[in-house]
Amino acid sequence: MWLSVSNQRSRWKFVLSCLTSLLLPVLAHAQQVNLRESNTDTMASLRGVAVAGKNEAWVTGSAGSVMHTSDSGRTWQRIDVPGSAELDFRDVEIPATDTVLLMAAGPGSASQVLRSSDAGKTWKVVLQNTNPQGFFDGMDFDASGRHGLLYGDPIQGRLDLYVTHDGGETWRPTGLSGRPILSEGEYGFAASGTGVTIVGEMAYVATGGSQARVWRSADWGQSWQVAETPVRSGNESSGIFSIAFRDSKNGLVVGGDYTQPERSERNIARSGDGGKTWEPLPAVMLEHKACLRSLGKSAYVACGRTGVAVSWDGGQNWNNVTGGGYYTVAVDSNSQVAYLAGSEGRVAVLQW
Repeated sequence: MWLSVSNQRSRWKFVLSCLTSLLLPVLAHAQQVNLRESNTDTMASLRGVAVAGKNEAWVTGSAGSVMHTSDSGRTWQRIDVPGSAELDFRDVEIPATDTVLLMAAGPGSASQVLRSSDAGKTWKVVLQNTNPQGFFDGMDFDASGRHGLLYGDPIQGRLDLYVTHDGGETWRPTGLSGRPILSEGEYGFAASGTGVTIVGEMAYVATGGSQARVWRSADWGQSWQVAETPVRSGNESSGIFSIAFRDSKNGLVVGGDYTQPERSERNIARSGDGGKTWEPLPAVMLEHKACLRSLGKSAYVACGRTGVAVSWDGGQNWNNVTGGGYYTVAVDSNSQVAYLAGSEGRVAVLQW
């Protein structure tokens, strides 16, 4: 059957539309990334990382290790923190210029927060857990750097929570009655300090163990709502390890079972309503990841012992980045740079 010119044009438009829809995922993956790996000349297990612009970052870890770079990770300077040789710094935050907070994780008084207001020259302990059951897991600050939340494993069944409204200079525990009551065997993971995140004035805490859930608070920890997730859980080594949002509505959680890191199903979930509900991504095969961060727009980076992966389409597809595995990552999306840290003093800089 002969087609008119108009019909031929319509058919070609339809064909091109179909081809475009097929090519979009491929094009989404075409953006190139560069991973430059190096070492801090320490054998520490590095679990904390914070970025202060394109050229400056801090990494922290076991044996009181605190390292700083001001030349895009080409060289690293060891920062002396008196009395910290036995501490394991699992998180580091930079809420303001020259202000650095270190969170140590460990049983009882080994969990503490140290603060410097002079770029690491001097340090002061601003929070210490005196309860033998206490164990800090992570902290985060809002965009202003004034308001922050720290969470720890449950004490007498309730999540351990502290807030600050002065950039981490002082901290106070939230009201006991308002703290979430966790299920038996439910807790947080201090793998990368990123089981907590703040988006605007909404705070989120992710848990694992017996259940993989996301708790959210709109009043700085005074009250909480909870949502179930489909992420693998049910034993002490599984659950959500990290949570990140790219805007006030869209977020991801990642995790899995760290004793079976090669298992790639049910390790990720997505929310499109600000964390009220979470849906599985059954087509996504993503090995266990300990940390997840937004790269801006629809892009994310995730890392773990299983390696580094990047998604450009909101978590639907992931590209593995050539290189080793890392425990934690922090991002400066404006500069299109991310810093990663891992075992045996290993660090890397990711650019896209």
